Amino acid sequence: MRFSTLNSLALTIPIAVFAQTAELKIGVVYQCPAVQATMEVFSCTGAAASDSCDVQTAPQGRPAMRGRSTRPQVMALLSICHVQAPGESQTATRGGPAAAPAQAGSQVGPGGFKAGDTVRILADGWQEAKVLQVRGNSYFVQLGNGIQVSKIWPMEVRRVGILTAQDHAAGQYDSRERVQVLINDQWHEGTITGQNLNMYSIKVPGFHGDFDSDSFSTTPENIRISTTPAPPPTQRAAGQVPKAGLASCGNKYDGRWEQIPGGLRIIFRSGKATVSEPPVGASQPYECFMGGGQILFYKAGSSTAVDYLTLLPNNDGTLQSELGSLKKMGN
Repeated sequence: MRFSTLNSLALTIPIAVFAQTAELKIGVVYQCPAVQATMEVFSCTGAAASDSCDVQTAPQGRPAMRGRSTRPQVMALLSICHVQAPGESQTATRGGPAAAPAQAGSQVGPGGFKAGDTVRILADGWQEAKVLQVRGNSYFVQLGNGIQVSKIWPMEVRRVGILTAQDHAAGQYDSRERVQVLINDQWHEGTITGQNLNMYSIKVPGFHGDFDSDSFSTTPENIRISTTPAPPPTQRAAGQVPKAGLASCGNKYDGRWEQIPGGLRIIFRSGKATVSEPPVGASQPYECFMGGGQILFYKAGSSTAVDYLTLLPNNDGTLQSELGSLKKMGN
């Protein structure tokens, strides 16, 4: 028996709706407009998180697949489904489950957006897009390059600018936000460093994970905004090496380096660097140091490197950042 597509479908479910799960009915076909699929559960071994179910899913335009999925996966998908009505059954027979109806242009969708608004969407990083239609928990948007896609709130759609308390409550966090993360039933201070769908990467000082890394990955229900004041930075004399094993960049990388198109720009000059970051574009001065095969940036007086700006020299002469490679474009 093949595994069902339930696992991939569950990854698209907004975290904020998990608490709305209805009672599971065996042998009933459910319509799931947000993921454009139907689901039918034939049996379950029990109701515990460790139990599994015999389930069939039928994504629109693809053959139905039947297999075993965990009980939590089934209940997660069920939270955005409803019992299929006769009219929906006919539509599914002709060409697949009915998509969520597009709402009127003035209709405000989840998160407070409507047609015509500019939002950020998750597509190879966060990009701005214009809302064309509101479709239940999904937004149909158009990117600046003309591409039109459907994105699910709150995982793939968020406001432009600083996130609000309501956004955080919906499970949205931006890179570099200070948070607390639940690890082994204890809350730890950390900083958001990245996101992959509904999974966040968090730098947690003192945590030792795989390969002795201080990075921990988890979903939004285990994250909350930190209320602890940021620790005062340790003052370091200008030009002083932050720690043993590092040396000033000197003039090794002097010149203008850019990520094309329209990305990170860094101008190196005699051990200092001016960094311009998208989308804000404001320039920030740093001191540049090298060591351990890395290029590190420190704010004046700080002994802690700005981790998301760490660069790695590539064999082709480019510099690798979290956002992509930078090429020297001028002196």
